[in-house]
Amino acid sequence: MRILAALPMIITATLSVSEEANAESITVPLGWGNITPCSRLTNSGSSIFGDSIPDTLETADQRVDAYAIVDAPTVAGIQNDIQQCAVQGAAAAGITAIVASPAGAMPVFQAQFENCLQSRAQNYFSLQLQLSEGQCMW
Repeated sequence: MRILAALPMIITATLSVSEEANAESITVPLGWGNITPCSRLTNSGSSIFGDSIPDTLETADQRVDAYAIVDAPTVAGIQNDIQQCAVQGAAAAGITAIVASPAGAMPVFQAQFENCLQSRAQNYFSLQLQLSEGQCMW
């Protein structure tokens, strides 16, 4: 692979890719479960001295939903990271070294490129687990 031939294309592509499209948030439903039942007092219409009084105790299941919020990279974000890491690799290898000996510059380029991608990949995914508030199933 000739690094020198690809370098102008890498730099041009790096400048043209937007960095704002690095992650998108996705909500993934995990399921639901019942917790402590809900209860309430209701009035069936009876009254004492004209005042309504609660005379019926109702209960119902109370449900919570569990879900995960995942932040994942977009394709544009991954492309941008690859291009940025390629530029870092080329800078580490040195333009003079790349021109003089592309094969000789490759190990330095590859080491920097891989380190850069590994460090960026650690930030690709984040995960939050959440529960909804209880909902009474009246």
